[in-house]
Amino acid sequence: MTRRVAAGVLLALLVVTSGCTGVLSGPLTFSASEATVSDAALEETGYEHNSTKAMNVSRTFSAAGQSKEVEVTNWISEYHQKVGFGGLGEQKVSVFAVFSSPQVEVLGQSFNPLAKYSNQQLAQQFTSQLRSVNDVRKVDSQNRTMLGKTTQVSKFEASVRTAVGIEFDAYVHVTKVEHEGDHVVAIAVYPQKLPGQEDDVYRLLRGIEHGE
Repeated sequence: MTRRVAAGVLLALLVVTSGCTGVLSGPLTFSASEATVSDAALEETGYEHNSTKAMNVSRTFSAAGQSKEVEVTNWISEYHQKVGFGGLGEQKVSVFAVFSSPQVEVLGQSFNPLAKYSNQQLAQQFTSQLRSVNDVRKVDSQNRTMLGKTTQVSKFEASVRTAVGIEFDAYVHVTKVEHEGDHVVAIAVYPQKLPGQEDDVYRLLRGIEHGE
């Protein structure tokens, strides 16, 4: 679920910014650094690493009678927490994802696909990729620390239906920071009825690692 969501979000954002680059003078390649969660944070919260993958996006731009290709590499890391839920045994209903997207520099100007998106817009992009997430509405906002920077973490309510038919009311947390030339976004989804989940999310945020 998270893999499809994160990929859809990044693809959508890259398409939106395609009109910002202007005339390209040659083939360009941009790559983000991986963003992951520390082993210590995972051990404290009970989350498990699912995957860390590169997502390569190629876009062809036409200008002044020429066609040029730009390749962008984003990184997506996913984590799950197995919890007993609804009498169905342990289920992966708590999800944490962190992804990074690189700064794009063309003709002396710098662009980032995530720069102009608010947390509200990121939440909408995130949930619009899944038919199983509905009625997203903001309920809270707090300042927290991620990658050594103070960042606003927005909290949303939503209705979720999983691929195996489990339905529950969820909270969605979204935040982002700019770090070492990349924008790093973190998104968490978990059932409202599960205790201690919000504290786990904030611990995972503090445990995000990126770059050198």
